[in-house]
Amino acid sequence: MSDKNTRRKKKRKNLSYIMEIILCVIALAAITFSMILLVKYYRLQQKAEELQAEVDVYTDPEDPYLSRSAADAMIAAAEDNAFNEGKSAGETELLSDIKSTLLDTDNSMETLKEYFPEELIVVDHEEVIFFPILDSLQHHPFRDRDFITNDSGRIEYIGDICRTETWIDVSKFQEKINWSKVSGAGIDAAIIRLGYRGYSKGEIMADDTFEDNIEGALDHGLKAGVYFLTQATSNAEAVEEAEYVLDHIEGYDIQCPVVLDVELVGGDDGRGNSLSMSERTEYAITFLDTIREAGYDVCIYGNLKTFLLMLDMQQLEDYSKWFAGYTDKPYFPYEMDMWQYTDTGRVDGISGNVDINIRFLR
Repeated sequence: MSDKNTRRKKKRKNLSYIMEIILCVIALAAITFSMILLVKYYRLQQKAEELQAEVDVYTDPEDPYLSRSAADAMIAAAEDNAFNEGKSAGETELLSDIKSTLLDTDNSMETLKEYFPEELIVVDHEEVIFFPILDSLQHHPFRDRDFITNDSGRIEYIGDICRTETWIDVSKFQEKINWSKVSGAGIDAAIIRLGYRGYSKGEIMADDTFEDNIEGALDHGLKAGVYFLTQATSNAEAVEEAEYVLDHIEGYDIQCPVVLDVELVGGDDGRGNSLSMSERTEYAITFLDTIREAGYDVCIYGNLKTFLLMLDMQQLEDYSKWFAGYTDKPYFPYEMDMWQYTDTGRVDGISGNVDINIRFLR
């Protein structure tokens, strides 16, 4: 009986030694693997610093311009370099990531945006301009992951920090609208073009369908607002545009904002295209303040080029913003109250394309 116990003790002791040896081998393997990862990380860090040094040449704040062809060439070179180095090292995971990035984007500019998440990139004619994202400006709280595309193809925001509505904006380009059908198509409100100032002679013109559209929307239970496309080249003209709008909305139940549409129009012939940023911002504020003093909510509409190249965002912090950008998530970090995510939307009651927007209500 005692011999058996002795043999059992020896057997357990031998098993203990074996387990200790196995654990040591595993620990050594883990340390070796960690060292390999550290070496790879160090090499990748060196490559990243070299690439960043090259990029810094093009993102000098004194001269942040990069030609479109130069940007494309940089991306192509980086992709080729990553592919060749990854292939020689057998790093299939890296190759897979690069391939996935290329497949998920439609063009080199989308790829470029992925590489520079801390900057906003604007294409202006043949130039690519990098704008650092500023902490000094108010940022919106919306999370990218909370923007989804529903079964009908519309983008929704499902986050719990606000409620949202679906708004459209229309003009004479939508021609005759069946507002009865629109009201039953999940649309909450319509922003209707009231008019515009001509980009050559500067005459203020009415939108031919304004009255039909605003009366049709209101008669069928939709909330309504208006927008005006400015080409003001002085404070006096900005006031004239505002007073024109006020005269034409008198008597209507305007629950949505009165919007100033700021865009470059008419190619090189637009009378407002040559304004400086400070001038354009001053005239926009004059229009908005004139409308607001009359008791209406106001908003300023534009795309990325409008807000980064044409207007001084610092002076517009106290004004509601309506951002237009046709992506699956807003490529705009700053405070906004509405996002126009498509100009090719489809809504029952409108025969052609229409702009569709998400209105954030907080």
